[in-house]
Amino acid sequence: MSRLIKFMIGILLIPALAGCIGEEYDFSPPTVSLINPDDITQEEKLAEANIDWTYDNKYNKETKDIYSLAKRQSKMVFTAGQNIQFSIEDGHFDIKKVQIALWQNEDKIEVAIDHTGQSFTLPNEKGEYIIVVDLPTDKGDAQYVGNIVIQ
Repeated sequence: MSRLIKFMIGILLIPALAGCIGEEYDFSPPTVSLINPDDITQEEKLAEANIDWTYDNKYNKETKDIYSLAKRQSKMVFTAGQNIQFSIEDGHFDIKKVQIALWQNEDKIEVAIDHTGQSFTLPNEKGEYIIVVDLPTDKGDAQYVGNIVIQ
């Protein structure tokens, strides 16, 4: 009888211990990268500009001049009208809430996003632009910037 009781206690403890020994989850802001589908070796991680991370304040960041931050990033060169993929790694977010805009001086162009393929099409106007990606998540809001040239 005592063997049966020990066995039953052991069976009850296994699920309790399994819940305590688990993975540590990363709740830091995601990373956002642009990928050239015509040259998969061309991938550039965008810089974190403004982070309002309600989950953990240590990630919060405020950039007053995102234009200057974007200009300091490596330039990515694309062709006019090209389809560009973006990758968002780590984090819980609704892809349908992601917003992408291109800025050239004071002119702002909102780009339409193909949510299923995580891609967007560049405008046909050539020039140098900064790209701004706004990403609302269940842990807070994050904004990323980069520097692109359309030829």
